[in-house]
Amino acid sequence: MKIAIAGGREEADFLIGLLLKSKHRLIAINDDRIYCEHLATEYDKVSVINGDPGREEILSDAGIKGIDAIISLCEKDADNLEICQMAKRLFGVRKTVCTVRNPRNVEIFKTLGVDQVISAAFILAEYIQKSSVEEDQ
Repeated sequence: MKIAIAGGREEADFLIGLLLKSKHRLIAINDDRIYCEHLATEYDKVSVINGDPGREEILSDAGIKGIDAIISLCEKDADNLEICQMAKRLFGVRKTVCTVRNPRNVEIFKTLGVDQVISAAFILAEYIQKSSVEEDQ
């Protein structure tokens, strides 16, 4: 699969290492020049683009048209939504995935067309609920 990773730092680094082991072709897009230099040095098989992944021209320059997936890991939920919507609508990206800080955004973002929305707090709450149900049985 060809996958773009937009934003993020430690999460992006971890995902890139993991996805390269599975032989995926990767594009990393990040607005931090120094971090891009780190990624380019660390991962020679990754195309690294320095720029704001929330800008259409940066996504175009990154060559995401028709790729299999984009994973948006930006700090602001609104940025992740914008990136996923642009990727899908303007560039025909098949699957969009993003993280959100506010767990209330999970269902909203899915309704707005993001294929997979991940919230650590939401996942933790589900785990706790499931664990308490199992203990009650």
